[in-house]
Amino acid sequence: MTSHFNLRRCRQLYEKELKPALLGRQPMLQLDDRNEFYARLLAEQSLLQPGKHLVDLGAGLSIFGPLCRAHGMNVTLVDDFGGGGGVELRPASGDVPLLDVFEKRLGLAIVRENFLERPLPLPDASVDVVTSFHSLEHWHHSPKPLFREIVRVLKPGGFLILATPNAVNLRKRIYVLLGRSNFPTLHEWYHDGDPVFRGHVREPVIRDLHQLLKWNGLEVVATHGRNFIGRQSQVLSGLPAPLVNGIAISSGWFLRLFPALCSDIHVVGRKPL
Repeated sequence: MTSHFNLRRCRQLYEKELKPALLGRQPMLQLDDRNEFYARLLAEQSLLQPGKHLVDLGAGLSIFGPLCRAHGMNVTLVDDFGGGGGVELRPASGDVPLLDVFEKRLGLAIVRENFLERPLPLPDASVDVVTSFHSLEHWHHSPKPLFREIVRVLKPGGFLILATPNAVNLRKRIYVLLGRSNFPTLHEWYHDGDPVFRGHVREPVIRDLHQLLKWNGLEVVATHGRNFIGRQSQVLSGLPAPLVNGIAISSGWFLRLFPALCSDIHVVGRKPL
């Protein structure tokens, strides 16, 4: 079952309800085409509507949760908010002021915890959709207990939507042939990972995401490739911005026909009724 996605309404909700609440806050969250696409994924499964309960794992500071809340969804963000995902903590401080806006002004529920180590504080069969966007690749330990929790809290017929970088996108395939690594940079691991590395531990491929769903009894209902990360490629950074934008748009439309070559991979799973 699918429903029409109203892009115009998304943008109106951002301008009228979210942007005024976020002005003057850092980081200033913009509605971009990536988050519009995430909203479209929900709409395609008739989820972007009042009363539906969404849980976003590894949410960070994203406009996605507030956008879903503006559509009338009940939204729970689960993250340790320890850095990354737009979260830059002050020294010796766990304060994230933007979360106060999310919770007190926009009405989102915030759960601060490491969801890989603790059960989700939610009742059985209480959630319509669980999302995890660009979080899985940061998980240091096996997510087997977490996936059991996801299946537990999902309603029969509920959805799990995963988005990650693609370990074998077109650029990385070429890089490996040229002797480059498709892992995070050595500098990021060696320098930025001291004392705690919060970068990419294991980037999956589409088949990996399908297997994770199947291992947990979820049906794969959709697979999409997009090139959101590819638009920020450092390989193109020395070219004029209009040219980079043109290359990104034209290649993006072509590559989405071949999800396994895209920089971003998305898989939608459904729990059996």
